[in-house]
Amino acid sequence: MDKISVSIPGGNGRMGKTLLRLILDSDNYKISSATCLPDEEEVGLDIGNLVGKGKISLELQSDPMSLFENSDVLIDFTVPEATMFHAKKCYENNMSIVIGTTGLDNQQEKELLNLSKKIPIVYSANFSIGVTLLSSLVADATKSLGKEWDIEILEMHHKHKIDAPSGTALMLGKSASEARGQDLSSVKAVSRNGIVGKRGSGEIGFAVLRGGDVVGEHTVLFSNTAERLELAHKATDRSIFGAGALRASLWAAKAKPGLYTLLDVLKNGG
Repeated sequence: MDKISVSIPGGNGRMGKTLLRLILDSDNYKISSATCLPDEEEVGLDIGNLVGKGKISLELQSDPMSLFENSDVLIDFTVPEATMFHAKKCYENNMSIVIGTTGLDNQQEKELLNLSKKIPIVYSANFSIGVTLLSSLVADATKSLGKEWDIEILEMHHKHKIDAPSGTALMLGKSASEARGQDLSSVKAVSRNGIVGKRGSGEIGFAVLRGGDVVGEHTVLFSNTAERLELAHKATDRSIFGAGALRASLWAAKAKPGLYTLLDVLKNGG
C-alpha cells in the first residue's frame, strides 16, 4: 500500500524525536516535514541524524507552513496555542490531524469540534493503547460498583511536566464522572490541603506526584467499607504514545470528518 505522509511539529522535542524514529523504522509512513522554532539550534539538521538513524537528506525546518505541503496527516504533541494554529491550518488545507497535546481548555476543545465538521481529528490525552483500555475499564467499574464507592486518581510524571493533573488523569476522571452521569468539573477535587473537612459525597479526588524521569503512572482507586479496587497503568517508554499516535494517523488519513478518540480508532479497525 502507499505510505502515509506525516508532518511533525516540534520534531526536536522528546515526542517529536520518538515519532520521527518510529516513522523511519516503519514501512507504513514517510516524513513529509518536521519543524522546530526558528531560534532553536536544531534548525537545518538532517532529520535522520537528529534521531540517530543516519542521513536521509531531509532537514528540520523552521517554517511552520511546510507542515501543510504534500502531507496526509499532522501529528501534534506541542502546546495548546500551537496545536490550535496547526488544527486551523489543517482545516484550511483539508488535512487530517492527530492531537496528543494536553492542557487544552473548554473553548479550544469546542473549536476542535467545530473544525472536525470538515476534517478528521483524533484527539486524546494519552495515545497508549493500554491507557485507552484502562479508561474503558474505569467506566465499566464505576457503573458496576455504584455511587457509594469513593474514587481517587493518583498520577506521577517526570519533573519537567508543566501541567497538573495530567491530561490522562483528567481523562480517567471524566470516564468515571460520565459513567455516573456527572460533569467532572462539578465533582473534581484537587490539592486538598489543611482543614478541608470530610470527603464530599460523589467527589473524585486527584493526587499529583512529580519527580525524576517517570514516563507516566496512573492509578484509579475505588474504595468502600473494608475493600478497595485499584486499576493501574505504568508506562516505561514514551514510544508507546508514538506508536498509538501513528496507528491513529494511519486510520485518520482516510477517515470521514469528525472528532474521534483513540478508542474510536480501535473500535473501528484502526
